[in-house]
Amino acid sequence: MTSPSVVVPRPWSPWSPWWLGIAVLTGCSAASHDAAADREVAAILGTADSEVLGNRSDWVVQPAVAPEPPKPEPPKPAAGQPQAAPKKEPAPMLPPVDTEHYDLPRALATAVAANRDYQTRKEALYQQGLSLSLTRFDFGPQLNATVSSVWSGQQQGPGQHQLQALVTASQLLPTGGTLALTGSASGIRQFGGDAGDPAYSSSLGGLLTQPLLRGAGYDVSHEPLIQAERSLIYAVRDFELFREGFAIDVARRFFDLQTQRKTLANEDTNYQSAVFDRGKAEALQRVGRNGEQEVFRARRRAIEAKDQLINATAAYDRALDEFKILLGLPTTAMIDIVEVEPPYEPVRIEVASAVAAARHNRLDLITDKQRVEDAERALAISGDDLLPRLDLVATAGLGGADPVFEAARPRQWNSSVGLVLTVPLQQLPQRNRHRSAGIDLEQARRSLAQHADQLDLLIRDELRQLRSTEEQIELQKEQITQEQAAVTVTQIRYEAGKLENRDLLEARQALVDAQNALIQLKAGHFIGRLTLLKDLGVFFVDERGMWR
Repeated sequence: MTSPSVVVPRPWSPWSPWWLGIAVLTGCSAASHDAAADREVAAILGTADSEVLGNRSDWVVQPAVAPEPPKPEPPKPAAGQPQAAPKKEPAPMLPPVDTEHYDLPRALATAVAANRDYQTRKEALYQQGLSLSLTRFDFGPQLNATVSSVWSGQQQGPGQHQLQALVTASQLLPTGGTLALTGSASGIRQFGGDAGDPAYSSSLGGLLTQPLLRGAGYDVSHEPLIQAERSLIYAVRDFELFREGFAIDVARRFFDLQTQRKTLANEDTNYQSAVFDRGKAEALQRVGRNGEQEVFRARRRAIEAKDQLINATAAYDRALDEFKILLGLPTTAMIDIVEVEPPYEPVRIEVASAVAAARHNRLDLITDKQRVEDAERALAISGDDLLPRLDLVATAGLGGADPVFEAARPRQWNSSVGLVLTVPLQQLPQRNRHRSAGIDLEQARRSLAQHADQLDLLIRDELRQLRSTEEQIELQKEQITQEQAAVTVTQIRYEAGKLENRDLLEARQALVDAQNALIQLKAGHFIGRLTLLKDLGVFFVDERGMWR
């Protein structure tokens, strides 16, 4: 018995070019794909940012300036009351030589570059751009190509080698229809046994499917693309609002540190005064001018002042470490906050004009208005789903088949045209979606109205709060003047033996408390003014986080 011979098929010269395509289908490196994605998303985000925020300063409405109220006259000292001495600022706390100094612009720039939450929000915006890129791709030309090579055999009869290539291209049309073009070529060659002649075939064709009722039109067919474009616009606005709020938060934390630093300096001055008073009380006791009770009070005040200084130091150190984390720095970084007072500028804005400006300028309110449009569009699309489906289907193409490869080119044409009607017999899901879309629209309208009303309340309340703070600042300045005068008078009367040291200690503590309160009021007013500008929609932040 002879062993069966092994038949090796000889190469098909007409099909050799098909194998060249397989060599080309090698994947590019991940880095090149990432770079391409970065370029595409950067272009998408740049265009969206230019459209949404590029000319924002041109269309925003500035609130009207309210008339400035008359300034109260400074209080005059009572008869026989000495003028208060000017406040002596405590000596600044000098940081180590190798410490990095941070003013507000540097702090903002560092936080924008290194803060973790800020980077996460940037990445979320980037991912929104990636999502739009994918959606645009889905609505663009879809190209596919497949090549198959199959060897088959059987126990009786010849084996065969089949090679096939298929290329398709499809595009969703603005009318809601789909146009698909196909091209194919195939060949079958038998080998072994009674091998016959090879068979080749090829075809070129096109298919048009156009909805005439349900699914017809650009708004219905391209809704995912429309919504993706609008979602990116919303994301750009949200990120801009986050940047504004982030800048204000950094400024708030910066001036909170300034407040705590000044409080710490005041507490240190208070402690030094308490130590001095304790020594004076003990010296007066030794010459018989003070009793044991006065010395006990002086020592107790020194202990309390030391305790307050320790607590203020610990609070400042913790706040400084938290500020480092906010900037994206390690807690071991040696930084120092440049000492600067928040600028105090009274707010003079007319209330009704401020409310109107906020309603016109606010980015989130604009987004809410457009979300109502989204809901209206969704309701119209859900109504389209209730229609029957009637499609126009048309095909046209060329085909060919022959044992000789060169003669198998597509030469014979064919075509067809027809209508396909799909009558819905059950429409419960479509009915429920339509009803739900109507409810979503009403909710979006109510949400918009509520947001506008809450914005009115917010603007009015912020203006009231700022004016109250301005009045408190003036009162606190007057209070400090009075407390300084009280300390001066109390010290003179104490040294003359007319008052106990308890009165002097209480007067000095009241002055420290008044000074600390003024610092906090000024910092709070500055942050409140920035917040008001943000809520009015006239607060603009540059790429380094600084407002303009």
